[in-house]
Amino acid sequence: MIGISFYLNDNLAEELIVLAGKMGVKRAFTSLHLPEEQGELAERAKNLLKLANQNGIEVFADVSYKTPSHLGIDSFFDLKELGVTGLRLDDFFDHSLICELANEFKIAVNASILFEKDLDSLISQGLKAEHIIGWHNFYPRRETGLSKEFFRQQNELYKRYGIPISAYVPGDGEKRGPLFEGLPTLEDHRTADPFLSALELFQDGVEDVYIGDPEPGEVLLERLVKFDHENKISLRTENGFGHRGIYQLRPDFSRDVLRFMDTRSIEPIAPSANSLRLIGTITMDNQLYGRYQGEIQITLRDLPADERVNVIGKIHEDDVPLLLRLKPGMMVELI
Repeated sequence: MIGISFYLNDNLAEELIVLAGKMGVKRAFTSLHLPEEQGELAERAKNLLKLANQNGIEVFADVSYKTPSHLGIDSFFDLKELGVTGLRLDDFFDHSLICELANEFKIAVNASILFEKDLDSLISQGLKAEHIIGWHNFYPRRETGLSKEFFRQQNELYKRYGIPISAYVPGDGEKRGPLFEGLPTLEDHRTADPFLSALELFQDGVEDVYIGDPEPGEVLLERLVKFDHENKISLRTENGFGHRGIYQLRPDFSRDVLRFMDTRSIEPIAPSANSLRLIGTITMDNQLYGRYQGEIQITLRDLPADERVNVIGKIHEDDVPLLLRLKPGMMVELI
């Protein structure tokens, strides 16, 4: 599932929550680490939580032991009424309180720093694995994000316990201060296409991907929600492509090309533009290919020219890396 992140010191948080709710986003992350002074910030926190709830978004919140007093509420359990579904707890919580909170909230543990002995300790003291989320950190400082190898090792550990994984990708708008370097879990994702990064996380078995920065970018959010809800990926085409629309990939996956179902034609298609087919080229088989006539494909590698295959377009170069993330049977929208 796709999630956003909103922050109490962000003046555009309300706008983001409403937009995300309209798009169909169902989860959000926020931090409720508040300063000693409750005042306006505490009221703002309550208002943002209520707004998220009104827009159908459940909130997972970073909390400290002092969060209830700083918010002016009696206990952590009062957060439930404000729309908080899960808690990310700091290191000062004793295990008995954690187990008590797990009766009302999902408990997010830090999957970036807790290992097998830590999970065994929590579970041995009564915390059930089905109440836990393995939630990775995001890393504001450049060069400190996780390595893919370590990330995957940790995920394999949590999967053995049946614990779902959450992680972050940067946004596509302005990055969060004070460093403005993006908020990825993986260092490789800091400067990568965040949509491609999110797909990689999903394919690595991550259940929930959160955009860490407060400005996700409307286009990125729309593409991610479309993928999340409809298992559909939009691919941008170069100007002049005349076959835009939604297609389904065949369930039997080919080595060299992506094949679109139900595109063959009985109408004669004359040979034309039989040029070299570089990766990302969109093609249509012509009448010289017999019963394959009309079949639309996208090349996954460079292929030679073929008089039986017409070149009809090209995937935008920025979206070519997405081709290797597509799966059998997936819906593809050419835009």
